[in-house]
Amino acid sequence: MELLDWLKQQYQWQDVKFINEELIETEQGKKRLCYWSDKALLDWHIEWRDGCSVTPYVLADRMIRSKEQEAALSWKEGWLTVHDEVADSHFVKARAREIGTMIGAMIQHGIATASPVKTLLQDEPIFRQLYMYVSHLSKEQQLLVTSLLNEAEIRMRKATALRKQLKDEPLPLLDPIKSVKQAKQVYQVLIWNGTMGYPERGYRSLRTFLGDWLDVFGKEAFCELLGGMYLDERLTREQAILLLSECLKPYELNQLVILIKQNPSEQKINQTLEQATKEWEQSKHLVQMISASIDQRKKVLTQ
Repeated sequence: MELLDWLKQQYQWQDVKFINEELIETEQGKKRLCYWSDKALLDWHIEWRDGCSVTPYVLADRMIRSKEQEAALSWKEGWLTVHDEVADSHFVKARAREIGTMIGAMIQHGIATASPVKTLLQDEPIFRQLYMYVSHLSKEQQLLVTSLLNEAEIRMRKATALRKQLKDEPLPLLDPIKSVKQAKQVYQVLIWNGTMGYPERGYRSLRTFLGDWLDVFGKEAFCELLGGMYLDERLTREQAILLLSECLKPYELNQLVILIKQNPSEQKINQTLEQATKEWEQSKHLVQMISASIDQRKKVLTQ
């Protein structure tokens, strides 16, 4: 009850009760409580939520201000923020362009702002470790893995060349974009739910998000999403090339490398190879779509 009474006072609510330790019910609707122990991380999350909304289409789940207009309040050994809780809504792919503008705003903000916050460590492709294990595979598996390794080398060279071409272009600091479920619709407004985690430097999670989007919603919705990202030069040509560089990296074999070190069964290797091949095709389509969009925008700009 101590926390509820304190929240009433700080946010001038009349009626507050717990739903669970992270959710409360008030006369103004359900609110989500977030607890923070890292001040630099908290400050970064406040800043990006305040800076990335694209009104009136898409809003970030900003911190509700207290009666003193504070975004976060000291509570015990850390800090507490309060957010509107939006019920899960049926995701409509027709809102792809608005989602794209939000992602574009996040990229723009992530390039323009500096922060002392820690960042997530990024994994890199580890496919070259497979060379020492190829001889242990069945003949059929050897043929497939050798083919994938050859293509992985080509992809990695292309990715590295693109990054070198733009070595002075900064990568954005982004809140990881994990799922389309982060976008929730309230009436005609989309609310983007951020995470509470550390940001990442670059496009690792966005690559996965875009691949899943293309796979689930198809090319037309993907083009709408990408069009929203490009809107008003939020995603510049240079940044699109850096995104393409990330999408070229052959991460698909990482799981096979991890698995093969564990002396797996033939069946498990085949299952992992099947998944890797599926992801490989997804990445190929993703690279083709992004590459085509870069070429198309170059033609438009030079006309």
